[in-house]
Amino acid sequence: MRYSGLTEAQVSESRRQHGSNVLTPPEREPLWRLFLSKFADPLIIVLLIAGGLSVGISIYEHFGLGQGMEVFFEPVGIFVAILLATGLAFYFEHQADKEFLVLNSVDDDEPVEVVREGGVRQVARRDVVVGDIVVLNTGDEVAADGLLLEATRLIIDESTLTGEPLSHKSAAEEGRTAAVGRPYKAEEPAADFTYPPDHVYKGTKVMDGHGVMQVLAVGDKTEQGRVFEAAQI
Repeated sequence: MRYSGLTEAQVSESRRQHGSNVLTPPEREPLWRLFLSKFADPLIIVLLIAGGLSVGISIYEHFGLGQGMEVFFEPVGIFVAILLATGLAFYFEHQADKEFLVLNSVDDDEPVEVVREGGVRQVARRDVVVGDIVVLNTGDEVAADGLLLEATRLIIDESTLTGEPLSHKSAAEEGRTAAVGRPYKAEEPAADFTYPPDHVYKGTKVMDGHGVMQVLAVGDKTEQGRVFEAAQI
């Protein structure tokens, strides 16, 4: 079957209506709150109590017993240890968050093979829109949720969504009609499947075979987006 795909005008209109194919990052905590959260660690709480007691004892020894300033070395050492522990934990978590955002950005820039204006071209994953015709080949990560128009020995790893490592996919004739001829209406999956066998989902991976799909949902409206949103609650 030949596909003409979307025109550039249709791509722009689809993006305006349905948004970009990226997941909205969770609201980031202020840095000061992230730092203060490190003091909730049970070990840090114990050290704070020990430091407070040590300060009280040192004050008594210095002012009550007349000992020198060296009695304050122990509480100072405890609080230095606390600041080092919390500071390092804060630094590494902040760096991990930044690296995670960078990796997500790189992932969104991965090329995807789509049909537009009658020809096959590559676009960034973030630029895939609802209505796009996407070509799926072995090793590809599915760019968005879609309905299969064609499938040849297509096996998808859906473990990121369902825990099921391999799912055999097929393109139902009524699925092609729904995708090409009328607005998409979600159907209940067959009893033996977590998801309908003629649907593929963003973030899953093509393990074998190849296929052609029409995009039904992008970004936050995909199954991956719903899972991502639920994980933030």
